[in-house]
Amino acid sequence: MKTIKPPDLDLYLPRELFNSMMTALDYFIATESEIGETVHSRQATRLKRKILTHGRAFSNNGDENVSIYFYGVEPAVMMKLLTIYINRGEENIPQDYYPELKRRKCKNEVET
Repeated sequence: MKTIKPPDLDLYLPRELFNSMMTALDYFIATESEIGETVHSRQATRLKRKILTHGRAFSNNGDENVSIYFYGVEPAVMMKLLTIYINRGEENIPQDYYPELKRRKCKNEVET
């Protein structure tokens, strides 16, 4: 029987903060087209892919939320990227990622 390792960090975010976090990751991913691949763009790409694949959308008392499990160095990498992004002063949140995550959850529930 396979033992599931508990996550090193359980992160629960309201929809608005989730979108802000994903926007920060998109910023680093977009820099690839301008300056080429960097450590930060690779880290952001990996984290975004992981979050959209394994994150879960859920409602709690009518509020839309997201849960994300982080393992190993992922929390530290996310903190570093968010800190760099915040220091830029970017406040525009151009995309709502919640529906994408919610569609994935609903699809998995039907398939299981």
